[in-house]
Amino acid sequence: MNDTTKGYMWLFLTITVFSTYEVVGSTLAQDIHPLWVNTIRFSIGGLVLLPLAIKTMHEKQLRLRSKDLLALFGLGLLNAGVCMSLMQYSLQYTEASTAAVLVSSNPLFVSLLSVFIFKEPLTKDKIAAVLVGITGMILVAGGLRLENALGPMLATAASVVWAIYTVAGKRLSQRYGSLVLNSFSFLLGGGFLLILATGLGIPPTGIKGNNLLLLIYLGVIVTGIGYYAFFTGLLYLDTTIGAAVFFFKPVLATLFAFLLLGEPITVGKIAGTMVILVAMGLVMPPIKKTAQKILGTTSGS
Repeated sequence: MNDTTKGYMWLFLTITVFSTYEVVGSTLAQDIHPLWVNTIRFSIGGLVLLPLAIKTMHEKQLRLRSKDLLALFGLGLLNAGVCMSLMQYSLQYTEASTAAVLVSSNPLFVSLLSVFIFKEPLTKDKIAAVLVGITGMILVAGGLRLENALGPMLATAASVVWAIYTVAGKRLSQRYGSLVLNSFSFLLGGGFLLILATGLGIPPTGIKGNNLLLLIYLGVIVTGIGYYAFFTGLLYLDTTIGAAVFFFKPVLATLFAFLLLGEPITVGKIAGTMVILVAMGLVMPPIKKTAQKILGTTSGS
């Protein structure tokens, strides 16, 4: 199995797991404050990965100094504190499928960032994939209405922050390894949110029964396993292609939202799904040539 195949397999696992987040997050949104949701999920996720992270540090003889902990804290704050808080707030004002669609627009911003930071080539295929993918996302979302703009705006802001996190996370993952990066950044980010929520006097209400089980799921599966798979996949693929796989997230998230929350699957969502699959084809061989023929594009590599 070559490295490219390994990368796509890890990212497929990532997308499947991540696509359940909006459904679970939407279920929790009205009962538990977003800061507490992220405090618990990232603390659990960090603890799940901690034994493996410590083992990795022993094997690589890696020692975390103060500057390393500061970098990991910054990454945890960016992810748990900013990105996922914006995302969790957005679920209070918009459908789970719509939020999933908008946050998946992050490849547009990743492409711009990776060109300047990693000097990755911005090919014609990548540009076409981003533009076509965003078109599909808008179709899936059924358009954006000004009277209900707050939720979509928050989700879009989360997408921008996620792009920054993706680029910064890949660089740090190459230095520390994904296990160490995820475990310590989750624990540091979750710890900060715990202090913040407590300091602001936000009560941890609603954390019981089924809600508690859902929080454990978010911590163990989505946050622990999902993020590990994401950065492992990025080790085998360039950042833009890795992020472009997120075009498939709206498809799965919309399906999960329909099955579990009863959100309707409209004609626009079906059409958008097909457009998204074409966009994926531009950056995912061996269906790349077929997608190029559909759109009439040529390789820019």
